[in-house]
Amino acid sequence: MTEPPSEIELLAMQRRAEALWDAGDAAGAERWLRRAAAGGSVPAMGMLGALLWAVGRIGEGIRWLEQAAARNDESSGVHLGLLHLERGNLDEAERWLRPAAENGLPEALCNMGVLANRRGDDVAAECWYERAVRAGNPTAMRSLGVHLARRGEFDRAIALLAEATRRGKTDAMAVLGALHLDRGDRIEGERWLRKGADAGDPDSMFHLALLLRTADTSYLAGDFADPEVLRAAAAIAAGRTRAQQEARQWLERAAALGHPQSLRLLHDL
Repeated sequence: MTEPPSEIELLAMQRRAEALWDAGDAAGAERWLRRAAAGGSVPAMGMLGALLWAVGRIGEGIRWLEQAAARNDESSGVHLGLLHLERGNLDEAERWLRPAAENGLPEALCNMGVLANRRGDDVAAECWYERAVRAGNPTAMRSLGVHLARRGEFDRAIALLAEATRRGKTDAMAVLGALHLDRGDRIEGERWLRKGADAGDPDSMFHLALLLRTADTSYLAGDFADPEVLRAAAAIAAGRTRAQQEARQWLERAAALGHPQSLRLLHDL
């Protein structure tokens, strides 16, 4: 009779599966995770469920995640909540997210805010985001910053968004840039949009492109009897100014990343 694998052997199987998954070998990762799950590894059950979901085998993925969650694997419960939230099953998402949120798990707290927001309950959403912010979740910092900015609490909104960027939330840079531009601070707005674009955030690239496309319009306020003003106006109309050329480059980069607004704008140019 074959003895079940030891804890060390199960852990080695999981590590092997993780390495294969990182290398793009989903089939190899699945084989090792199934061996570890069959040996009783609860984390492997959760990892297997997440892998199967990622490759489109949704029903089987959910079943493995539920097995892991039933064995008190909190991360699998959160994963289930996120999957149901993604599919619009809000009640089912809350069933899995709430226990982890009540235990103070930052990701669960943040996504309870998302769930409340989807239900149109701004008060509850902000309460959950506040708790997630206190737990150090950068996504919640961005979300709460957006909420506060909408109702005019700019100072705290800017502070939260800046902290989110410090913690690696690059898409908060686009929000910061837009917020500064809305308040009339073009220099600070462009600085944040450039930081976001340089960090690879497509939304920052898009908004930076929009800003650059208007960078030379001041020439149009000049006297059209002046040949220099006429030449500048012609370059703007033809999209040949340096700023407009840079704007197109950022749009193309954002479009290559799948940014839908950039794709539409490029199509219309």
